[in-house]
Amino acid sequence: MQKSVIFIVASIVLSSGAYGQAPAPDIHTLFNAAWERSVALQTTEGRRQEAAASRVQADSLIAGPPTLGLLHRDDRWTERRGLRESEVTIGLPIWMPGQRLARGDLADAQAAEAEASAGLAKLNVAAEVRERVWQLAAAEGERDVLRRREDVSASLRDDVQRRVKAGDLARTDLLLAQQDHLATQTLLVEGEARLVDARARLLQSTGLSTLPLRYDEPVAQAGAASAHPRLEAAQRIVIRNERQLGYLQKSRRDPPEVGLSYRADRAGGGLPNDQTIGIFVRIPFATDARNLPRETAAQTELMTARAEFDRAERVIRSHIDAATTALSLAEQQLALTEQRSATLSERAALLRKTFNLGEIGLPEVLRAQNQALEAEADLVRQRARRGLAVATLNQALGVLP
Repeated sequence: MQKSVIFIVASIVLSSGAYGQAPAPDIHTLFNAAWERSVALQTTEGRRQEAAASRVQADSLIAGPPTLGLLHRDDRWTERRGLRESEVTIGLPIWMPGQRLARGDLADAQAAEAEASAGLAKLNVAAEVRERVWQLAAAEGERDVLRRREDVSASLRDDVQRRVKAGDLARTDLLLAQQDHLATQTLLVEGEARLVDARARLLQSTGLSTLPLRYDEPVAQAGAASAHPRLEAAQRIVIRNERQLGYLQKSRRDPPEVGLSYRADRAGGGLPNDQTIGIFVRIPFATDARNLPRETAAQTELMTARAEFDRAERVIRSHIDAATTALSLAEQQLALTEQRSATLSERAALLRKTFNLGEIGLPEVLRAQNQALEAEADLVRQRARRGLAVATLNQALGVLP
């Protein structure tokens, strides 16, 4: 008994201290807080930077880094006639026809893919937030019911104690009422523990451990599935792989190199020195040994991306159908649970009056009272299931909180 009271007090202190932040105004604010804390945000920023770097390469006037060549030779270790040759070359790789345009298209596709992956990452964070919000909602509702159950149990115990002292009831009835009250306190302690755990899980995701003022979501329209982030991300991957293959087909050889050379020759033997300036062009050749593995790998990735896009469409549709059915069943079950709870509550109230008049025994009252409160706890849980079913349907439709 003493340990139970200590645990409850500790839970209340923890709730008002470490968990004492002001609640967010709505679930959208809570989701934004979770997104700002997520690892996915950092990954998204990294992908955007990669896409920006790819655009820098596509916008470059040359196809690659310039090259500098140095050459020097003499005959000091051979003939010793004073021959000296020095040469400096500077080369610039140039774009082949259509290659720069293809590189720019690839950079655009990479940027679009980065944005689409950000949308998918946000949807994944939203799924976690929605689940933990409704876990906390269910835990708080169930704890509140258990508190009421503890109050009702204490009230009944006190009534029985007075009637035992007055000689209206037997000592065994008081022991039964006390046993029921202790059992209720145990359930309350367990409920507080579940609530602390649910708050901690929400705190890990969002930095807040309290429910937003509004966390119920309206059901989104089914037409929103056409802009589903998962489908958008899969489509952008297909486009990026198509552009990658197109760029490789425009780059079947390394970029040609154009440059200048300066050469200084010292003939030795009193002959005059020579200084010359030249222009050179280097043209690499295309070979299957270089191109076939790269293009084949790109085609494989493209086929895989197209298959993943088709699969994403099927998975999204199946998730929407399953979530729609689950929501319909949750609403039906909620309506039945509401009727059952109302009936049992009314029956418990009537039997309590009958017990007060001395017409029935304590066991029947306890049974009816506990059944009514258990039904009320079921109602709280079912309301949370219905709310989570709505959130799950919106998640399946790709709608953010």
